[in-house]
Amino acid sequence: MQMLNRRKQGFTLIEVMVVIIVMGFLAAIAVPIALGAIERSRENIDRTKLFYLREALNRALVENEDALYNSSFVSSGNKSAENLSKLQTALKSEKGVDLFVIEMRPDLPTNVQNNHPSINSGSEMSKLVGSGGTWYDALKESGFHGVADILNARNNGGNLNKDGDTYYAFAYKSGNSTYYRTYPKEPMFISRELNNGKSQGLDGISSQGGNNTNYRLTMSFQWTNRDDGSRSVEVALLPANGKMLSSGGKGGALRTEHGVCFSTYGEKGCADYKY
Repeated sequence: MQMLNRRKQGFTLIEVMVVIIVMGFLAAIAVPIALGAIERSRENIDRTKLFYLREALNRALVENEDALYNSSFVSSGNKSAENLSKLQTALKSEKGVDLFVIEMRPDLPTNVQNNHPSINSGSEMSKLVGSGGTWYDALKESGFHGVADILNARNNGGNLNKDGDTYYAFAYKSGNSTYYRTYPKEPMFISRELNNGKSQGLDGISSQGGNNTNYRLTMSFQWTNRDDGSRSVEVALLPANGKMLSSGGKGGALRTEHGVCFSTYGEKGCADYKY
């Protein structure tokens, strides 16, 4: 009879507390793992856009092996020969061609720039895009619609103080000055890291000196294996001082906290990455 009564009493308070503690412990482990898996999936989706961009350029090269040179930046004007030489040299170099800059910080929208002193000072390669042609079309085809128009506006005196057809202009103040960040209406990327930077903040950046506010990457291109005879290109997101592919066969492209490598070279393209 006593045994029957005990069975009717159910769980004791201590037993319930133990179950709650165990469940909380398991949740503390499982939730971060689940969130990490979701974020890694987003990063992999973002990475595919680099492959889309590469394929858009490579399709153009199939139709015309000089497609990358069909830009007013290298085909017209009194500096065209000089610019063509710079482009040819850059495509074979370790760093490649830096087409544009992506600037991220946790508290503001991502900013698209043609160049910035901390990562590609003085570069004019964004002028390859122009208002049409191979580079412009490749950006549009691969989902970087607003980027092409932002670069065209930045390089040709466009009004960046207001929204364009394909991009937003976001005003913010720093001290007594007002600045504008330009970013596409159709988002470039969906992952947290490519919109806000690293989760541990930006104070650990070693690749951009003492900068602890903005994390910048260049969208860069290179002849495959640095061989202009390949007539195909590779694409990567590079931090300051990063290389597409060095003489040692390794690159320094972005590797996310979840291990996703943003280089169409694959793992060797991120072997020398430094945050």
